[in-house]
Amino acid sequence: MVLRPVLQPAGASEAEHREAAAIVEAHAQASLAAFTQLPDKTLFFSPSRRSLVAYGARGRGAIALGNPVGPAEERRETIAAFRDHCFGNDWQPAFYQTLPDHLDLYRELGFRTLKIGEEGIVDLAAFSLKGKAAGPLRTPLNKLRKLGHSVEVHGAPLGDPLIEELRPISREWLQRMKGAEKMFSLGWFDPDYLRGTEIALVRTPAGAISAFASLLVGVRPGEVAIDLMRSRTDLEPGTMDVLFISLLQHDQEAGFSRFNLGLSALSGLGDSQESPRLEKAMAGLADHLDRFCGAGAGAAGCRGPAAGLPASGLI
Repeated sequence: MVLRPVLQPAGASEAEHREAAAIVEAHAQASLAAFTQLPDKTLFFSPSRRSLVAYGARGRGAIALGNPVGPAEERRETIAAFRDHCFGNDWQPAFYQTLPDHLDLYRELGFRTLKIGEEGIVDLAAFSLKGKAAGPLRTPLNKLRKLGHSVEVHGAPLGDPLIEELRPISREWLQRMKGAEKMFSLGWFDPDYLRGTEIALVRTPAGAISAFASLLVGVRPGEVAIDLMRSRTDLEPGTMDVLFISLLQHDQEAGFSRFNLGLSALSGLGDSQESPRLEKAMAGLADHLDRFCGAGAGAAGCRGPAAGLPASGLI
């Protein structure tokens, strides 16, 4: 017991969650900040308590989700304080899914950086279904509309009847994926969590829900981000395309400027001469895996819905 790290930290109290919510509302620079409020995180506050780091500790590691949330002028102090907190508990600290803005700062504080993928961003100001180039987007939209499928967007708070209607779809999707909820950098199917989100869904001509997605709205000003995506096994081809195209149109009309499709894991690795050897090895692995992920996985293969879109690097 003497040689082991300290016991797992206790979860955040209600007062700490309220304190964290105020910091996120004032200073969030990424939609990822919404997940700092979920119960799988422990909260670390800076010495001033104006900034926070949301993290999970297991074994010898403590992994923080994204950059610290708080005033930019105390980011260095917050990163250093979290690093020292981890060392004091015999944990190895890491920051997962950080944006590239402050990489030099992390390196100065003793961290090594590794690119793990790219973030797919749609510029809603430039998005359009007009013209020849948008033909492949219009085709599934027109087809499913003629067949009688429809798209609905439901704002928070969601009612219990709708959540219960979504539950079997989520359960079927998880069984098909042969896995459990991923959590940490994603939400999960929990009524209390979903009740506060926006939901977009597709209904079949018979009125049944065939697919849905939950959205993070307004965490980062002007941005909508995708969270959960779930669908039935027996799905009309083009359903997910229609869901996303309809969402882009809806959020464009609502005045948002960016639609964040999330992390495309392993995308864009090893692109530069300066890329670390490990990153280049991961890129080779990703290329190899893509041969096995094309069938039934959609255009993005193994790498998720953001592959091939204009992206900003994540470290």
